[in-house]
Amino acid sequence: MARKVAPITEQYQHFVRELKESFWGDLYQGGQQALKQILEAESERERQRYLMRDAYERRADTADYRNGSYEREIVTRLGTIRFRVARTRQRAFLPRR
Repeated sequence: MARKVAPITEQYQHFVRELKESFWGDLYQGGQQALKQILEAESERERQRYLMRDAYERRADTADYRNGSYEREIVTRLGTIRFRVARTRQRAFLPRR
């Protein structure tokens, strides 16, 4: 017995194409968000290690304190990612990356 193969309709092809685009778009967006969080957390951790004290903790032996952050952009395979880089008041701290 020979089976007939039903032709793929244009509507089905369009559905499959949109499904692929949605999947890869979500994957890239999730990857970008994860990478941004990793970069920001690493910058904060390095600043914490540099200052050797907790947030809002003051010491008389040093004059360098936390001073917020600034934004940077990097271009990756996942696209351009804008993230915050931690800084200190005297700007003596520079993260490795």
